[in-house]
Amino acid sequence: MDIFLSEKQMEQIAAKTANIILRKMKEDKEPPTEMVSVKEAARILNISENHMRRIKDQFPHIKNGNNSQGHILFVREALLKTYAK
Repeated sequence: MDIFLSEKQMEQIAAKTANIILRKMKEDKEPPTEMVSVKEAARILNISENHMRRIKDQFPHIKNGNNSQGHILFVREALLKTYAK
């Protein structure tokens, strides 16, 4: 079963699709979350890297890699808010 659209119908579909995409892009305009290493997090809080690793659970973070190895990354904004207190 072949379905053919007129040029006008194709233009209407394209315009509607473009509007949907633009609206979604505007909704999703949240700035990306900046993540920093243990070294940078420790520098922001003016503490040692070892101490930063010990208190990591006090801050939003993720661990890239497997359980025995990997990099801990912290949310920069959360560290700065803590530092500002």
